[in-house]
Amino acid sequence: LVRFNPFSEMGGDHSFSLALLDAHLTGFIITGLHTRERTRVYIKKIENGKCKQDLSKEEREALKKASI
Repeated sequence: LVRFNPFSEMGGDHSFSLALLDAHLTGFIITGLHTRERTRVYIKKIENGKCKQDLSKEEREALKKASI
């Protein structure tokens, strides 16, 4: 789990990226981006430790933490 603040106008680390992987490094990353108006949630599939989509800095960090 990586908590972060992607927007300078918001206080606190209300956004997150969470990587959930099995022993084969396959699973998914859930990212929630929190703003004053809404929270958007994204999911990206991970296979063998890799993702076909680009990962944000926070998603890469969550993937690295989950891979240990």
